[in-house]
Amino acid sequence: MKSTWKLPNLIYRKTMLKLNQVNSNHTADYDKAAVSYDDYYSQNLGKSALEMLQKIPVQEDNYVLDLACGTGYFTHRLSRKVGSNGKVDAVDLSFGMLQRNKEIAAEKGLSNITFVQSDALSFLSNLSNNSVDGIVCGWGICYMEHDKFLRELERVLKTGGFVGIIENKASSLKEVSNIYTKALIEYPKALIKNININLPKNKNYLVNKFRQRSFYILDTWEGQVTINCQNGQQIADYITKSGASAGFLDALDKELRPQVMQSFVKYADDSFAKGRAVPVVHEYCVLIATKL
Repeated sequence: MKSTWKLPNLIYRKTMLKLNQVNSNHTADYDKAAVSYDDYYSQNLGKSALEMLQKIPVQEDNYVLDLACGTGYFTHRLSRKVGSNGKVDAVDLSFGMLQRNKEIAAEKGLSNITFVQSDALSFLSNLSNNSVDGIVCGWGICYMEHDKFLRELERVLKTGGFVGIIENKASSLKEVSNIYTKALIEYPKALIKNININLPKNKNYLVNKFRQRSFYILDTWEGQVTINCQNGQQIADYITKSGASAGFLDALDKELRPQVMQSFVKYADDSFAKGRAVPVVHEYCVLIATKL
């Protein structure tokens, strides 16, 4: 009964935070996840991202942007594909992610990469028209206003230039999100910031957006990746160490965050104990296009 009475309070807090545009900082959560990101997120979702990389028409000598580059899953592969006369700009707002990307690139002896700490839209706005051969953005458009992003892509890409997008769908990690909401109902005062995440519904959403601009769709598909978790603590570890909870943790009051996460683990464990596993499933969509 207590939780039932707390639900309206949580809804009210969410509404007011959204209206007042008090948004969480996903960058802070990514900074913390940088050291474990590859062991959790890249290791599990890397195969799906690699399929996109294999299909984009990148060539030697290209100038390519890796937006929301993270620790460099795309960056380092693009660096090798464009060769010594090509160039890759690796752009990320997270200092922690970018620093890890730099370290790995140095270990691999890659020297054709320029690292830029910036949000994607600000970086794009400073580029000249028709100046870029290709753009890749992995798991990053959820933090952008999509129409503005597409306008900038269209402006900076050369005619015939390519773009590759991979992103979680809005339905991704649905069961995990439901448990997070249950935990918040127990501690509504813990929510102090709005979680501003803009995930696409499906591949058709991306196709329709790109067709509104001067792009030809080369390929598009959807998929999913299931993370094997046996209890609530494993789920909590995955979402925090993989960056999947970026923006969600920063939205919580630091003093109440441990209680919320303890409640999260408890609800998940209760589900497992009743024989109902909590599926940790990333549902994603991919689009590859070229500028007409």
